[in-house]
Amino acid sequence: MSIEGTRLAGRYRVTARLGAGGHGTVYAAQDERLRRLVAVKLLTENADPELLARFQREAEILAMIKHPNVVAIFDVGRHDDGAAFVVMEHLAGPNLAHVQFDAGCLSVAQTLRYAVPVADALVCLHEHPTPVIHRDLKPQNLVLDADGTVKICDFGVSTVPEAMLTRLTRPGMVLGTAAYMSPEQWRGDDPDRATDIYSLGAVLYALLAGGPPLRMQGGPATCARRVEREAPEPIVDRCPSVPPALADLIHAMLAKSAAARPTARAVRDALRATATADAARSPAGDVDPAVQEGDLLLAAGRYAEAARHFTDLAHRLRDVGDVDPVTRVAAEFGRVRSRFGLGEEAVASLRLVRLAARARAALGDDHPLVRQIDAYLDVKSR
Repeated sequence: MSIEGTRLAGRYRVTARLGAGGHGTVYAAQDERLRRLVAVKLLTENADPELLARFQREAEILAMIKHPNVVAIFDVGRHDDGAAFVVMEHLAGPNLAHVQFDAGCLSVAQTLRYAVPVADALVCLHEHPTPVIHRDLKPQNLVLDADGTVKICDFGVSTVPEAMLTRLTRPGMVLGTAAYMSPEQWRGDDPDRATDIYSLGAVLYALLAGGPPLRMQGGPATCARRVEREAPEPIVDRCPSVPPALADLIHAMLAKSAAARPTARAVRDALRATATADAARSPAGDVDPAVQEGDLLLAAGRYAEAARHFTDLAHRLRDVGDVDPVTRVAAEFGRVRSRFGLGEEAVASLRLVRLAARARAALGDDHPLVRQIDAYLDVKSR
């Protein structure tokens, strides 16, 4: 049922449906009192008391969390029909699932740009006086704002591991998203901080390799056995450009034993060190600013603008003549990704195959940009 135009609590006028998840539906709304755009998560109308309690607890805890990479909570309330809602900051998007889909796989630098602040947010959540475990970290729940800042969202299945709080999930209850769930989640065990570390490790693997560490095919029992027993393919086999230190960190985060995984603080510090080393190896000046500008448009989901930008850039480069081949290939790669984003699959697929061949001829099989294009081609060919 559409609720566009409805006023919640006489204040929040719903304007559009944004999506669903975590036992609720998220809408864009106008806060008519403060004259700002917000996001409103409306809980399922027939939610049971346990879910209502968890929903209320989510809002209470998150309202206490102040971190630039955690979605801000503004208000909670009840609609006329009794449905509970929580009011959050509105994020322009896209989420990292869309970013990864558009890119095929992200470069090490791009991945670290998102990974470091997310890990820092986990430090804040895990080390808060009232610690919070998210339990459903995945690319879809990592959303960009208008400035490109990544924020952790959707705490609908989060938990607060304190004995004095009422347990809000039943023993043995499995909550989370299959491809990013830890072995202990599949067993239905009580989650702890290491659960989020596993999920973040799976997210980093997916961003770099173009997909999660294990394929979740078959029923729940089959998936659970796979997660508990099957080792992921080494990430360097799927993405050779990943530095050894980062590869080791990701596989440590994916350890089957929760006790063997690093803490959020250790992960953040290791990611920061890797980002510093990566920046030293590949200074920003080596990447044409015009290519960077186009990549930012793609990351923001502004595909038509990105297509125009990369087309203009490619034309300018042809007019100049003597241009660095990396810049030329990067510009053409941006054009192809823009076309995929616009839904022009047939034309974009043909151009991608041709570009991959030209890139190998110009740069060699082992060039990082060639490997990125090949990985993107592999994802789009599935």
